[in-house]
Amino acid sequence: MKSILLAGLAALAFAPAASFAAPWDDEIFRDPVDGRLDMSRWLLDRKGFLPVPIVITEPAIGYGGGAALLFFHRNPDSSPAAREAGGARAFEPPDITAGAAFGTENGTKGGGIGHLGFSEGRRWRYLAGAARGSINLAWYGTPGIGPGATPEGRDVNLDGTLAVADVRRRLGESEWWAGLRYVGSNVKAKFAREGSPEPPRADLDAAISGLGPVVEYDGRDNIFTPNAGLRAYFEAIRFAPSLGSDYDFTRSRFALQGFHPVGDSLVVGLRADVQAVDGDAPFYARPFIELRGIPAMRYQGDRVALLEIEGRWNLDGRWSLVGFAGAGRAAGSNSALRDEPSRTTVGAGFRYLLARALGMRVGIDVARGPEDKAVYLIMGSAWR
Repeated sequence: MKSILLAGLAALAFAPAASFAAPWDDEIFRDPVDGRLDMSRWLLDRKGFLPVPIVITEPAIGYGGGAALLFFHRNPDSSPAAREAGGARAFEPPDITAGAAFGTENGTKGGGIGHLGFSEGRRWRYLAGAARGSINLAWYGTPGIGPGATPEGRDVNLDGTLAVADVRRRLGESEWWAGLRYVGSNVKAKFAREGSPEPPRADLDAAISGLGPVVEYDGRDNIFTPNAGLRAYFEAIRFAPSLGSDYDFTRSRFALQGFHPVGDSLVVGLRADVQAVDGDAPFYARPFIELRGIPAMRYQGDRVALLEIEGRWNLDGRWSLVGFAGAGRAAGSNSALRDEPSRTTVGAGFRYLLARALGMRVGIDVARGPEDKAVYLIMGSAWR
């Protein structure tokens, strides 16, 4: 459910500036640098909102749409004067509040709210969100874990709620952060009467609740569409009965993203992501290969690893072209992961620099996976 909401919030509205601009301030949506459409002043100086029509193209749930509102709040130390006085760091992320609701052709529907905030001076970072949804997709089984994987999949409805809370403290003046993350959900699963693999009967109605440490290094030049820098992320969330969970397991993740400019026109990004589950986890809590071109939950396992490379070629300061390719594996154990075949994807797209002050680019990607192709609307980076 979380990945569906993120996909919805990542959708882009290419609405003309005139639909938002008042006659008395037509220049609020124009960049003083190049005179082109730009949302920076509206979002930061006017504390404006970004209306986002959601266009869902996730192959796991079909085509659909909805609406979202994103509110941006400039932090006290993110003004131009503060940035100039601060010296080294040129970008201070704003606080963001978001709300969304969506539905798709296969009956999937849901909505959620969330807030990402920073304390003054970026000493603390906090995130909270809640979502409610009814998601219809296919479950293909998990190799080496109970029912074997099948190419057809079995239809399943996941109906439930999700809550996330994350609090981190910056370590000194560095770009290292450390804190705690909480994840909780209550989900009812209803499988189609016929099909394979056999459903995991014990997972049909369950609550999971987990808490664990998070450590992150974030040296990217901005959090939306980075042009340079490195991000490393580690979490180990423990789900236990003492926290109100029906299941006892640990889910861990290590992710690495790097961005490097090549000359004046090209940015190359590399992403590595490894996830693992140890213990008794419900089927929907097991990690899966998350690559553009592969439906959500298509390839699951207790161990998942993937690599992806992306290149963004700047055309004129606003428009850019994107190309990417990735490969991932999912299996029931570390040893099986080495023998599992790689699932590969390839794709291309474009971006438009919608907010220069935020470094936020938006656009569309088309990707082909092992079985089919898919279209994605992207706001910011395609990598979470």
